[in-house]
Amino acid sequence: DSLVCRDIMLSIIVPVYNTEKYLAKCLDSIIQALEKVEIKTEVLVINDGSTDNSKIVIEKYKNEHPQLIAAYDKPNGGLSDVKNFGLDHAKGEFISFIDSDDFVDPEMFYDMMNGIMNSSADAAVCDIKLVYDDKTERVWPCTNSAKTDAFEAVIDMPMMASSCNKIIRKSLFDGIYFPKGINNEDIAVTPIVLGRTSKIVIINKSYYNYYQRSGSIQNGEFNERRFAILQTARLCIDNAAVLGKEKQNIIKNSLYAHQILALALYPVREQKFGKRLKLLKEYMRRIHNTFPDFWRNMAVLSYGMYDGRNEKIFKQLSIKLLSHKCYFGVSCFWSIVNMILKV
Repeated sequence: DSLVCRDIMLSIIVPVYNTEKYLAKCLDSIIQALEKVEIKTEVLVINDGSTDNSKIVIEKYKNEHPQLIAAYDKPNGGLSDVKNFGLDHAKGEFISFIDSDDFVDPEMFYDMMNGIMNSSADAAVCDIKLVYDDKTERVWPCTNSAKTDAFEAVIDMPMMASSCNKIIRKSLFDGIYFPKGINNEDIAVTPIVLGRTSKIVIINKSYYNYYQRSGSIQNGEFNERRFAILQTARLCIDNAAVLGKEKQNIIKNSLYAHQILALALYPVREQKFGKRLKLLKEYMRRIHNTFPDFWRNMAVLSYGMYDGRNEKIFKQLSIKLLSHKCYFGVSCFWSIVNMILKV
């Protein structure tokens, strides 16, 4: 049995919770993409106590592809719990996480594993395509093209924490677990695991299709639960202490600018005025308590400096007002920005 275990090169972990409408498309895309791959693979489909017919869909695919798909059924524990479960049960040398309401392009695993094998890398990342119900699409690059170092280029991006557009050597997850019961769980783990790599392969093709469904956690009603990003960012920064000063700073700068500050400038800004002001005051209070050095961080203070003129003015003026605790003023400013954007 140990020989068989060593034989598996890639384990694809698919957490499932009430996604029966999307699951077949997801699994079909994975199976199709694996047809091009010659290495031995396994797909772990983990049902996290779904209350819809997801389990029936999983059983159907397990029966049709018994050599490829391993089906698991566990009590509901949330996304972190499923990912930890998947890591504990995966036999492959490399790990890929795919959300069960998303889908992948046919070349994804072939190109990314080829890149890893050809350059003896520990990880590969690809671009992400946001797919909307109205059939519009938007590509999020996986790297900051202004950075020459691969690690910094990957980390200095808004979607850097996503575990879904990456294939990573499993041993790099040793001793690290996704924090249970908190949203934005990837933020606590992915930067640390990438920080442990000696080489990252970058594939600038949008192979991962991130479906923007209206009922999902990220696109649902905004509330204080989303402030969990501060907890996961704190965990990440604490865990990064083992990586060395340079990588610690790269991670911290990205978390402060692309995750913590960006949450105020985009999702918080989009709320109605009264709710926005209340959320903003509470969010900034928590930032001050959790990250006392936040307004001394250069990545925060220079956020938007290299954007186009309008974006630069919006970000820099927002930062100036926020850093001086002018929450009513910034909220009024955002109302004007929101009006202009709607025109």
